[in-house]
Amino acid sequence: MAGGINFSGLASGIDTAALIQASSDATRTARVAPNQKRVTELEETNAAADELSNKLDLLKASLKGFTTLSGGGVSKSATSSKESVVSASVANNAVNGAYTVTVNSLAKNHTYSFDQTFAAGTTAIDGTLTGAEPALDRTVTFTVGSGAQQETVSVVVKDGTFTASDFVTAFNNASTKAQASLVNTGTSASPAYKIVISSNYEGTEKGAISRSLLGASLGGLSGFSEDAASDASVTVTGIGTVTRASNSMSDIVPGVTLSLSSVGSATIRIAEDVDSTVSKVQSFIDAYNDVVKFVNENNTITRDETSKEVKNTFAPLASSRVDDNALSALRSALSSAKASGGSAVRIFADLGITTERDGTLLFDSSKLKTAIASEPSSVSDVLSSFADTTATTGGTINVYTRYNGLLDLSINSNKDQIADLNERIQDAERQIARQEESMRARYARLEGLMSKLQQQQSSLTSALRGLG
Repeated sequence: MAGGINFSGLASGIDTAALIQASSDATRTARVAPNQKRVTELEETNAAADELSNKLDLLKASLKGFTTLSGGGVSKSATSSKESVVSASVANNAVNGAYTVTVNSLAKNHTYSFDQTFAAGTTAIDGTLTGAEPALDRTVTFTVGSGAQQETVSVVVKDGTFTASDFVTAFNNASTKAQASLVNTGTSASPAYKIVISSNYEGTEKGAISRSLLGASLGGLSGFSEDAASDASVTVTGIGTVTRASNSMSDIVPGVTLSLSSVGSATIRIAEDVDSTVSKVQSFIDAYNDVVKFVNENNTITRDETSKEVKNTFAPLASSRVDDNALSALRSALSSAKASGGSAVRIFADLGITTERDGTLLFDSSKLKTAIASEPSSVSDVLSSFADTTATTGGTINVYTRYNGLLDLSINSNKDQIADLNERIQDAERQIARQEESMRARYARLEGLMSKLQQQQSSLTSALRGLG
């Protein structure tokens, strides 16, 4: 409201400030309050839409593991007869069976160390160097890796003040595939530090280290020892012997990742993981029901007939269709999900998943366990069919929750309306302020006129008394 001095009817006795305020309040009730109410409603709708988007994303995350890309709907487990030799993790697409795995050798990185020792990191590598020697004669060059993975690292020993720590720092600054360090091979009382270089990768392709140059002036660094890099070798029944650069192998048995720990033999057995599947389905059911309950709670219209006027109160999403459409799309995907084959297991009801009257899902885990035991591939088909429709990129949920998706568009439309309503509110407030100023001016003129008339009346009264 505009400021100013208010004179409350000194001449007229009229409370002009109260009249002006009453007029402004009436204008606000007609022009400002409805718009403010609508802004609040739209903001509440947007907050609910944001929360719905988050809940849909949680549902999407709970379904990701059931997609065809993840291997299907039934989880698998892998057990090893000797975990100390080899263990395994599996994807849902792993084929049931037993595999004998013989670990012939482990992959390891390369370790290279100079024989020369130093009393401390601050000890010079060669105090006789002057720095005037040709740079090549003061350079050590290493090759790390091979072929396209090869990296060349050169360290120039500057002069007689160049220390063991300087060497380590220079090497590490120049290399991305190996790491130099100082290792005390002596005791704390009588230290003997060696420069040790270790490759960052296992296997011969990326992890091998060789010294390709030793400057003529660096005789003290000529002695060395090393533990060469090697590849892992395993023999798998039905497949044969394979070598890899890593002790983690995921491309030998489809859907199975082997983790090698030591040389020896073990049997890997793969089977359905019923408990894990039940747990994941329960998570999906909980996330789905959370969406349904949220929509139900935020989509109500409450009718109040206690007063003379019937009043309808709309919940935040009651005036929007986007939440109903999202729920309808999910329900359609549920009813459309079917197994491509099988006899006893065809639809979600055969998995123990049925729909309640309020739209939530009821889950009978014992029925799912029976279905997995009888037709695991059909169970997988039903779950992956639903997940592929709803939880993949471009799927039902993504259409609503992605950037500029349907929920985003609805929220942005509401934001545009809010901006327009706020502008109308500001326009109304400006008009009210002008109206108040105009009324103050009119009342001030009225008070001035009445004061003048009162003075004239007083003068006339006095004159009339004098005549008497």
